[in-house]
Amino acid sequence: MSKDVLLGLKAGEQLKYYEHDNGLKYYRYDYFDIHDDLENCPQSYLIKQLPNITNPLHFHAQNQFQVFIEGSGSFGRHEVNPYVVHYAGAYTGYGPIIAGEQGLDYLTLRGSRDLGAKFLPAQMELFKKGPKHHYTSPSIEEESQEVLDQLDHAQMNWIHQDQPSGLGVGILKLPKNTEYQLAVLQNIAGIFLVVMRGALIVTNQILRKNETVYLHQQEQSYPLQTGNQGLQILILQMPFKDPAYELNL
Repeated sequence: MSKDVLLGLKAGEQLKYYEHDNGLKYYRYDYFDIHDDLENCPQSYLIKQLPNITNPLHFHAQNQFQVFIEGSGSFGRHEVNPYVVHYAGAYTGYGPIIAGEQGLDYLTLRGSRDLGAKFLPAQMELFKKGPKHHYTSPSIEEESQEVLDQLDHAQMNWIHQDQPSGLGVGILKLPKNTEYQLAVLQNIAGIFLVVMRGALIVTNQILRKNETVYLHQQEQSYPLQTGNQGLQILILQMPFKDPAYELNL
C-alpha cells in the first residue's frame, strides 16, 4: 500500500477519556499514527461526547471535516444526527456542539495535524484574521443494504462543491463485485472516505461502517473495490489551507 494512503480501522480501538476545565467531557481514539511533522500528519479520530455536554465555541489552525455518526444534538443553530457533515476552514470559529440525551459521536478528519482546540473568547489572542469558510450539510440518508445490493452501476452525487477551494462533499454508491477508479484532484490536499454501508476492500483490508481512508493528492487516482455487498461511502475533498494563513505563521 502507498504511504499516501492511510486506513482508519476500528479493530483495536481503545478510547481515552478527556475532561476540560470548561466542562467538556469526551472519549477519543486516534485511528492514524501521530508524529511531529504537523503539515504531513493527517488525522482521523473518533470523539464520543458525553450526554448533555457542551463543546464550546472554538477554532483550529487546520482545515477539518466533522462527520456526525451516532447519537444526536445540536451544532450552532443546526440539529445534528447521522450523517451530517461539517467543514470548517483554518481559524474559522464554530460551535457550540451540544450532545443530546444519548451523547453524540463524530469523526474529526484533517489533512494536517492540529495541536488542539482554541476556545473563544478565552484564547482570542491566537485567532488570526483571514478568510473564513464553513459548511454544514443536510442529514445524509443511509441507504439500505438491500437497495445497494441491487445496484447495477456506480452512482456519484455531489451534495456540495466549492470550485475555487476544491472543497467537496459527495456520496458514492457502488454495486457489489465492482472496481471503481476514483480521481483525486491535484488542487486539494487529499480525500477522506467514510464507509456508511457495506464493505470497501483496500488491498487485503475490509473497511466497514464508519471506518475511514485518507488519499493524499499525490495519488491522482485510486481504485475502490467492493465484494459481495453493495457500498455507500462519503467522499470528502479536503482543501489546502488558505495561503493567507501560511504567510502569517
